[in-house]
Amino acid sequence: MPITQIFKADFSPKLIEIRLFTAIVSLLFSLIAFGVDELINSDGVLYMNMARAFLNEGLLGSAQLFNWPFFSILVSAFHLLTGFSLETSGELVNIILFVLFTDALILICSKILPNNQQLFIAALFILGFTLLNDYRAYLFRDMGYWAFTAYGLYAFIRFQKTSWLLAFAWQVAVFLSILFRIEGVVILLALPFFLLGTNQNLKTAFQQIAMLWSTVIVFTAIAISIALSQTSFVIAFSKISEVLTYIDFPTLINNFLAKSEIINSQVMSDFDKDSGSLILASGLLVMMLEKIFTALSIPYIIFYIYTRYSKYGEFNSEANYRKLILFFVAINFLILLIFVFKQYFLSTRYAVMLITGLFILMLPRICQFVENAWQHKRKGILAFTVLVLIAGPIDSFTVSVSKAYIKDVAMWAADNLPDDSSVITFDVISHYYIHDKAPEIDITLDTKGNLQNIKNYEYLVLVIKRRNSELAEKLTLKDFEIIYKTANSRGDRALVLRNQQQDS
Repeated sequence: MPITQIFKADFSPKLIEIRLFTAIVSLLFSLIAFGVDELINSDGVLYMNMARAFLNEGLLGSAQLFNWPFFSILVSAFHLLTGFSLETSGELVNIILFVLFTDALILICSKILPNNQQLFIAALFILGFTLLNDYRAYLFRDMGYWAFTAYGLYAFIRFQKTSWLLAFAWQVAVFLSILFRIEGVVILLALPFFLLGTNQNLKTAFQQIAMLWSTVIVFTAIAISIALSQTSFVIAFSKISEVLTYIDFPTLINNFLAKSEIINSQVMSDFDKDSGSLILASGLLVMMLEKIFTALSIPYIIFYIYTRYSKYGEFNSEANYRKLILFFVAINFLILLIFVFKQYFLSTRYAVMLITGLFILMLPRICQFVENAWQHKRKGILAFTVLVLIAGPIDSFTVSVSKAYIKDVAMWAADNLPDDSSVITFDVISHYYIHDKAPEIDITLDTKGNLQNIKNYEYLVLVIKRRNSELAEKLTLKDFEIIYKTANSRGDRALVLRNQQQDS
């Protein structure tokens, strides 16, 4: 595909060329993301510790940290095969998984868009999507869940032309997604019911559902046989039992009512003691919607709204497989809803598959609009499109305030503190880097910040962020001497302090 063809109005690359282009750019974006990111994320610390525990102690050692270890096992295997450090191995595994994720999205779009010109435009919007780029430098298992759930959705789309091979491909993809996150079980069980709403008789629909579940019995039997013979396997993957707690609706309702009663008794006026449930439920729903709306990216939402009301272009009223994507979104919304009403918090990354589904629903109109502008050489619209496309990567890959000071202080402590010294820190990242580089140092992590403990240690590694200065105010460090300090431009600080009482 000569580069000059891209600038022709009739440019229409092949599917394999679009997939290759997307994979290469996705790979480069991930390399840039890890290059500009200066610290491992806190979840990444957990998974690297799990990988180290798996190498040293096996499944049971890994399970003591977290009871769903597949991602860490995968990182460990990559480490053994390549000889790279665990952290580098984790980064490379995540880069590969992200390339697979973007490839799966291209394959899905190839089924819902009418031509490859629009598919290439979709590839540009996928690569520029802020939400996805924001997570490129994260070390976590979610990437594998996203990738194989997306491949599963693609296989399901193709399965509507019934085939045993496609049914098997769907099941393999979803089983792989389950190995990364247990939520894949819901996708496996729920998505096939979409076939009941298609224009076919119920007998045919149930036969197809049986095909889509055909290997579930086999995989379940294998899992049970392994579980009966390997106790460590049961312990390591015991998180599967937590699925039942999410459908224990009487307990969920009782917890909700108990929390609502706190609002009634502690917040509400004496004239209204019955609105706690309404306030709590509406608050949780608003939190969900706010996360979803902001994660969809404001520039993309504005652009989509503009395409709906613009006078340019004629649009197809019904995109291919739109109902299936809507059903997929509904399943993910239900997963998110139950999670929120059980855990009473929400991280945006838990909503990525829901947001991705909504994003896919937006793409047909956006891509047809841009294609029309390209063919008619509407320079203003094309210039605005370019701005929207580059806004996400620029925002994601630009570091406004350095976090390197945390790693700097940890590296200094690992290099300069005596091997047999006792050290305490309240910071997960500092603890990880010190322990990783100098495992002979006896370092304790106290995430609860129990200030009474520090007098029992020779050294204190302290991270004080400007927006969270209460820690500095609580500390009385008259018995401690600063032996190393560093800071960033915002005023966040990291210190190594020596306990002078221990010296005496």
